Amino acid sequence: MIHKLLGKILDVARRRPASRHSAPKTERPAAQSEPDPIALPDCQVTFVDHDKTIAVHRGKTVLHAIIRGGIPLPHECGGLASCGECHVSSITGDVSDRREIETRILKILGRPLDGRLACQTLVFGAVSVTIAGQA
Repeated sequence: MIHKLLGKILDVARRRPASRHSAPKTERPAAQSEPDPIALPDCQVTFVDHDKTIAVHRGKTVLHAIIRGGIPLPHECGGLASCGECHVSSITGDVSDRREIETRILKILGRPLDGRLACQTLVFGAVSVTIAGQA
């Protein structure tokens, strides 16, 4: 049920009909056609200690970029901020603010508070990540 709800949310975000029962999308003439901004990743996440840059969509997590780039980093809880395994030592750039759950998990697990949980850090622009130095 959760996957179905998330699918509907993504459909709305992409401005597509939520189901085949919805009204069909009207097509623009070819002369006015522009690339869909959601179709192409618009943010860059650079992993300093892996010398790799991954393109992701705005609003995706750093963990999403890690998985997409094939960078080895444990994430036992699947991005739910309950295991603390996706802790990275530093993230700089255009990212979301730290949420209370992230601080709480880092304190419980005894991880340094100057790092971040990759599953809770949203990307909004150019970002630089250093994974090394994990506890």
